Amino acid sequence: MIRLLNQDIRFQFRHGFYYLYAFLTALYSVILLFIPIEYRPFWSLLLIFTDPGTLGFFFVGTIVMLERNQHILMYLFTTPVTLRSYLMAKLLSLMIISLLTSIIIAWVALGMSVSYFLLTLTVVLCTFFFTSCGLAISVNASSLNVFTFRAVMAIILLTIPAIAFFGFTGFAFLTYMPSYSVLVLLELALTGSGGTISVFIFHSILLFLWGVAAFVLAVGRFKHYILFETGKGTEVQF
Repeated sequence: MIRLLNQDIRFQFRHGFYYLYAFLTALYSVILLFIPIEYRPFWSLLLIFTDPGTLGFFFVGTIVMLERNQHILMYLFTTPVTLRSYLMAKLLSLMIISLLTSIIIAWVALGMSVSYFLLTLTVVLCTFFFTSCGLAISVNASSLNVFTFRAVMAIILLTIPAIAFFGFTGFAFLTYMPSYSVLVLLELALTGSGGTISVFIFHSILLFLWGVAAFVLAVGRFKHYILFETGKGTEVQF
């Protein structure tokens, strides 16, 4: 697992992922500093949720396609590496970027008023869920355009529960959706408001269960598509 994680991090460095997010982190931090302090928690919440929190959703599809075209998967699965180890390394490597970015943004904008333990937990669970979803929808995408279309449609559906969080609808079932839990936990982390310890425990467990379900789905789809297609040496069109 450690070796796979190290390889993924180097792969992401080589393709500019860390440089891109270093730039975006600096940009977001500067923008937040120009926002009045009383509004920063709200805008920090939105930025962390919509960007570092969900970055793995979009990035992981690109990574999988690059690895397929470079025939990395063809050689990888002739080794003792398990599919779950391969996928977990992807999740952990993107989790590191998300976590670093989120912590820096929160620290620059809000300083020590943030619960960094809760922020870390929330970003880890959020990244786990969204990156697993990205793996599931990207696995059999024949081109980057196909993946982008699927990703945009999926992210719209997955973020619809946000309208319940901001009070635009009263549909109770939306409060059990993963993006709603992410927003509740982020609000607790960044402002200390929005609920009690029971709310924290409930949404942490709920988001974890959504993440496990998404990961199981990703594993199943990889077994069906990637291992089958790897034997054919199929390439993806960019």
